[in-house]
Amino acid sequence: MNAPLHKNVLPVAPPQTAGPLFVLSVFRSGSTLLYALLNKHSQISLLYEADLPRMQLFLRGQFRNGGWRERWEFWNQAPSRHGIAIESMPAQVSNVWEATRIVYQDFARRKQAIVWGEKSPRWYDSPLQLARNFADARFIFLWRDLNGVIDSIVRASATERYFGKSGLTREVLVGTERLKRACDSLRKQGRPVHEVNYEDLTADPVLCLQQTCEFLGIPFEPEMTSLDGADRSAIFPGDCHTLVKGDRIVDQRMKKQALSPDLQAKIARYIFRWKRIFGADWPKYPAALPERTKDPSFLEVWLDRVTDEALLLWGKILVVLLHQVRPLFYAKKYVREPRVAA
Repeated sequence: MNAPLHKNVLPVAPPQTAGPLFVLSVFRSGSTLLYALLNKHSQISLLYEADLPRMQLFLRGQFRNGGWRERWEFWNQAPSRHGIAIESMPAQVSNVWEATRIVYQDFARRKQAIVWGEKSPRWYDSPLQLARNFADARFIFLWRDLNGVIDSIVRASATERYFGKSGLTREVLVGTERLKRACDSLRKQGRPVHEVNYEDLTADPVLCLQQTCEFLGIPFEPEMTSLDGADRSAIFPGDCHTLVKGDRIVDQRMKKQALSPDLQAKIARYIFRWKRIFGADWPKYPAALPERTKDPSFLEVWLDRVTDEALLLWGKILVVLLHQVRPLFYAKKYVREPRVAA
């Protein structure tokens, strides 16, 4: 049952503010839940993991001949998942940033919404680039207890092959720190940034979403606090989305976790490191760490970071080799990105 409207907190109704909004997190942080709730607002229309702003390399050379539209569809089926006809998108655009602004705004106009954008768990490596190319953008950073994040990944790996790949724990740990540094950097630049904790969202969705609406400069709508009637048509299929496809918000804080002691210890070391670097108040969850927890060693942090950087670089190299170089010598055969759930 959803929490009742707080008597001491009145719905916020400031002047409405139009513009882009990007919801950033790592995998399995609850961003799909936040997406579904935000999109219930009459003035918000976000795309679900369309990832068009990240596809500059993949779409390179296709912006003048219209080919970017079919390639985008092949990559993650974003246009068809959102009911966007290929022919409705402009054939010629200058770059991926212009394409994103045009397509995402047009998508929002179908709903007569003024807040447009996207939620994605894949931008932990490039939020500042996103900010540079969308000077009017606002950002929501979604955090979750890393024990819950990794536990969710472990459970999802039973049915989703992607979550069983090696190194995903390292990717999430390094990615979380990147996102936090980006969040702090954007605040220092004076950019509009709002932080949401998944645990607070599930425990008290009314207060959490009221604060989010205030940040966005739009009136709070009580319908946002329930999943009943939420549009989930763009969400990838999979058992890992069972909860968000229900009709109520489930608080999972008391759920028993299935993490190994070594994994729990590694997570605790990183959280200890972050509290030393960013202050005792971040991350908010977990509330306490095991006794005698210490910083990860310099070697552990260095290896995790270097390995992650190398894999990110290798991923970009593969995109260039498979989708820019290979078509010069062989018939074009695109390689589809695996479907991933957040």
